[in-house]
Amino acid sequence: MDKAHDSLKMQRWSSRAAPRATSCMRGPVALHGYWWEDPARLVLFFILPLYALISMNLLGGQKAIDHVYFDSFYALAGALFLTIVMTVAALGRSAIPVAQYAPAEIPVRVLDFVFALAFGGYLIMMGGVLAHPAIILSFFNGGASAYDLLEMKGRVVGLSTLTQATVAYVPLYFYVFRHPERGFNRYKLYLLVLGVLTLLRSFIFAERLALIEVALPFVLMCVRFRHGPRRSKFLALGPVAAIVPMVGFFIANEYHRSWETYYINVYDNIFDFAIERLALYYSTALNNGAGILSILGWGDGSPMFTLDWLIRFPLIGEVFKPMMDSSAAFDSFLSNYGDPEFNNPSGIFVHFYEWGWFALFIAAFIGWVFSKSYAGWRSGDGFWCCAHSVLLVSLLEILRIPNLFSGRNFVPIALLFVVFRFLKKPLVQPVHVVRRVG
Repeated sequence: MDKAHDSLKMQRWSSRAAPRATSCMRGPVALHGYWWEDPARLVLFFILPLYALISMNLLGGQKAIDHVYFDSFYALAGALFLTIVMTVAALGRSAIPVAQYAPAEIPVRVLDFVFALAFGGYLIMMGGVLAHPAIILSFFNGGASAYDLLEMKGRVVGLSTLTQATVAYVPLYFYVFRHPERGFNRYKLYLLVLGVLTLLRSFIFAERLALIEVALPFVLMCVRFRHGPRRSKFLALGPVAAIVPMVGFFIANEYHRSWETYYINVYDNIFDFAIERLALYYSTALNNGAGILSILGWGDGSPMFTLDWLIRFPLIGEVFKPMMDSSAAFDSFLSNYGDPEFNNPSGIFVHFYEWGWFALFIAAFIGWVFSKSYAGWRSGDGFWCCAHSVLLVSLLEILRIPNLFSGRNFVPIALLFVVFRFLKKPLVQPVHVVRRVG
């Protein structure tokens, strides 16, 4: 009787534990995923080919840029940086993911807290504009310009940046509700409100990156927790499939902002305008990065890009900013040698400007971070699973902007760390049954 009773208890315990062990592992998609979920393969199959195309365009005599600094030496240096990121990320990739036995459980009310932070940040940033809806209508009707709206943008150090809590809310929502909730609840309403505010922000303040930072985690977490084991041919295309929607969004975003007011007289049609401008954003970013090194020197800059998160930290940042801020030199370069309209410095060459060839250690560190995040993504580790969807935006944009170490990236990552370190539910240990002997 004792043996039969013990066996029954073990079966009951196993039946309860099994869902917990597999709650984050939803079939083939969760185990293997799409190629673009893996940072190493993303660099190999998308970022490096894109870098090669832009490099060939710059080396072939780019006529749209007045002064091309980018040459074969800088092309090789940038390729080396990306290759190190890819290699280190690949070395940390295990062939088979290790499933988390008991994924961290986050109280649902944490979502209320994160939403309050994000919504408060938006009230500070957009309060002046939202209080005058007529000017928003005037903007979309062509009456008000983007500069009129930018003058109404609220900026309070350490508070307006809380809008970036939106980037943390999206993956947290999907992690908390790993199994879809039926019906409409307030957390879905929060998701909708933050999505609308982000979309509005991207239009009226011309912050397209803000929308990308929310859209990509949304897609990734949907694939992770909603898509199931069946694979989609469209999703298998990854960032390639996003090119057409990106062009369409760019057209919609720029139509009232610059097309009707100026560029309609420069380009034959809006499609040529959108494609050329998008290409210029990336080619000028790489050229600016090479120009900074050519004019300002290798290793001569303060680490204002690598430590951007520290410089922008409330109160503490004011202490470090005078020692690390090289923005005056960078602005001088744009005014005298570049184009202030196309001011992105790329996320590659700025590290050579700050550290010289030691920037390759920064590349190795970036690769290590992505190897950790991808391992956590595959295994279902709470923090890394959510952080991976946030960090992947920085990798996709590395040719254009140094976003990984930015203050706007620091907020969601730090918030996710706090949630999973201090706000998770205590782990309930299973009761092990000790069989009697004799």
